[in-house]
Amino acid sequence: MRRWFVCLGAGLLVASISLPVAARSFTEALQHRLTTGVGAPKADQDGQTLALLGRFYEGRKFAPVWIEGNHPSARAGALLAVLKSADADGLDPKDYGVGRIGTLLERGDSPDALAELEVLLSAGAVSFGRDLGSGRLEPSQVDAELFVQRREVKPGPLLDKVAAVPDPAAVLRPLAPKRPEYAGLKAALVRYRALAAAGGWPQVPSEGETLKPGQSDARVPPLRQRLRATGELPAGSPDPADPLLYDPLLESAVRRFQQEHGLEPDGAVGKGTFAAMNVPVDQRIGQIVLNMERWRWMPDDLGPRYLMVNLAAFSLAVFENGHPIHKARVVVGAPYTRTPVFSESMTYLELNPYWHVPAKIAEKEIFPKARKDPGYLVKHGYVLLSDWTESAVPLPPGSIDYAKLGLPGHRFRVRQEPGDQNSLGRIKLMFPNQFDVYLHDTPSKTLFSRANRTFSHGCIRVENPFDLAELILRLTGTTGWDRARLDQVVASNVRTVVRLKSALPVHLTYITAFVEDDGTVNFRGDIYGRDRKLAAALLASRIHWPQVAAEAATVPGHTDGTEQVTPARAP
Repeated sequence: MRRWFVCLGAGLLVASISLPVAARSFTEALQHRLTTGVGAPKADQDGQTLALLGRFYEGRKFAPVWIEGNHPSARAGALLAVLKSADADGLDPKDYGVGRIGTLLERGDSPDALAELEVLLSAGAVSFGRDLGSGRLEPSQVDAELFVQRREVKPGPLLDKVAAVPDPAAVLRPLAPKRPEYAGLKAALVRYRALAAAGGWPQVPSEGETLKPGQSDARVPPLRQRLRATGELPAGSPDPADPLLYDPLLESAVRRFQQEHGLEPDGAVGKGTFAAMNVPVDQRIGQIVLNMERWRWMPDDLGPRYLMVNLAAFSLAVFENGHPIHKARVVVGAPYTRTPVFSESMTYLELNPYWHVPAKIAEKEIFPKARKDPGYLVKHGYVLLSDWTESAVPLPPGSIDYAKLGLPGHRFRVRQEPGDQNSLGRIKLMFPNQFDVYLHDTPSKTLFSRANRTFSHGCIRVENPFDLAELILRLTGTTGWDRARLDQVVASNVRTVVRLKSALPVHLTYITAFVEDDGTVNFRGDIYGRDRKLAAALLASRIHWPQVAAEAATVPGHTDGTEQVTPARAP
C-alpha cells in the first residue's frame, strides 16, 4: 500500500516549518512538497507515486487541480466525499487520508496548507482509483500459489482524467469491478453491516450431543433466534407449542443454513454446524471484504463462454453470456497438495488417458507398495518404463528388481494404462499449464457425496465429466463428437485425443463468500488458509498515520515569520 502519505503529512512538514511563511507562495510550497525527500526508496511504489505527481504537476506548470482563488474548490469537497465512501467497497477511507483532508478543507488557508491539501487529494484519487480498480495487493505477493493477471489501472492517465472532469466520482466510481459477483458481495456487505449494527446474532451453546430433529433441547430457542437473524428461518414464523422442540420448520431452516455454508445438509446440528453458526458477524463481514478484493484482481470480461472452478466451494460452472448453464461438484487438491489459482485455455480432451504418474507420487506411494507386493503394479494397471525420455520402453514384469524400485540409480517412470481403474478415469479435459493441473474423471465416485472434497494430488476431479465434455464440444463448435461416438471410443480402450475447434477459457478461483442469484449469501471454509494470508497482508498494508501538525494558519496575530503548528489527531 502507498505509505508515502505519512511522509507528506509529517516528513515534509518538518522541512517546511523552518522556512518563512511569507517567502513561499502556493506554487513554491507545492514544488517544495514534491521535491523534498520523502523517506521512501525511489525504486518502490512510494517513490514512483511521488515521481508521478511531480511529473503531473510539472506538466501543468504547477497549476492546482483542487484549489481555486486560494481556497479549496467544490471539486475538492466532491473528491473527499468519494474517498469517504470507500468503505462501501470494503476499503478503508482512512487509507486515503480523509481525516487530514477534512481538517485542511476546514482550516487550511496558508500556502503550505493548501499545497498539502492539493497533494493529498491527488494522491488520494490515484490510490483509491488503483485500489478500487485492481485491488490493494499484488496477488503473488500475498500467496505464492496465486497466479492472477491483476486488472491494471494506469495512474498517470487516471490522474489526467480526474483533473479534467467537474466531478471526480464520474472517473473513480466506474473503476469498480462490473462483475455481478462483486455487486452481490457489495450488497451483502451492506446487509451484514446492518446486522452488526443491530447487535449481530446470538451464540448457540454447542456443548452436548448432536442436536437432531424431534428432540427437545434447551439449545433450540437460541438456535431459532440465530437462524431468524440471517433469514434462514422467516422472521414471522410461529414457534411450536413446546419452544424447546426441534420442529420440522426449524429443521428446514437448519438444512438451508448448512447448504449456504457448504456443510452436509442433513438437519443434524453437530460440531461443524454449531461452529459455522457461531462465527461472529464481524468475521463474516471480513470474509466478504476479502472476496471483494479477489474480484478486484479479476478482469471484468472472462470471455463469452468460460469454465470457472471455485476451489473453496468444490464446484464447477460453465457460463455462456454471463449465465451459468452447467454446474458440477468437484474434488480438489488436499491441503498438502493444494490446487493453485490461475487461468488458462482448454484446447483438447483425451479419452482413455494414460496417467503418467508424477515422480513424487511414484516414490512416496507406488514404489513402497510394489516393493512389498511385486504383483501390485500389474493388478492396478501400472507399467514401469525404462526412463523419463520420450523413447522410454515398458519393462517386462519379470525383469524388474522390485527391491530396488525408487532407490538411487533406478529412476523408472510409471504409467497407468487406460481402463476402469485408471486414476484419471475415462476422460481428462486439458488446459495446458505450468502446474500440470487439469480436469478429469475418477473411479472414486463416492467422494463427490462428501461435503469436504479435498482429496486429490492437485488436479480437479469432476462429477459426470462426460456431460461436461458434451457441453464443451458444443460450445467450442467441435463437431462430429456426439455422446454415442464418445461412448464408442471409451469402449475401445484406445487413447484418443479430441482437439477443440476453439479454445475455452478456464478460471480456477478461490472464493469463500459469494451470493446466489436469489440474493442468498454463501460462506465456505478456508480450506487452504488463503483467507488467513490475505487478511494478514491487508492488515499489514494499512497506512499508519502519525500525529501530524496542522499547517493551517489558525492562530490570530502570529507574525514571527515562522508557522505556528498545532497538533492534530490522526485520521
